[in-house]
Amino acid sequence: MNFLVVIDTFYIKIAFLIIFIIGYLIIQKKNNLKLNLQYVLYSYGIAILLLSLSIPHVFSGFPLDVSDLENKKKLLYHLQRNNEALVETSQAFRDLVFITFLFLVAIISKIIKHFKLENSAE
Repeated sequence: MNFLVVIDTFYIKIAFLIIFIIGYLIIQKKNNLKLNLQYVLYSYGIAILLLSLSIPHVFSGFPLDVSDLENKKKLLYHLQRNNEALVETSQAFRDLVFITFLFLVAIISKIIKHFKLENSAE
């Protein structure tokens, strides 16, 4: 069942990337720096919002009392849940760094391209 969850998040990320690229190509044809930067920044905000919703609570279900940990099965269960939450959090952080890099490159390249065109017109 966990396999289906991984596939769903993968397809969601791919769908968002395709929608972003199509929108970026449409907006880029207008040749307006302000509109391009607004589109990229709004898309970045939506991507970060969706990514933040995928971050789990790290210590959800942690036992409140030491007596809950006396049973080895309960202890193993709590450790496995926390390990899974940490893995998901690290994956979300890796995606965050990758998305931030892509959007910064898109923004900086747009600004450089705009100023090169502006300086060549003069």
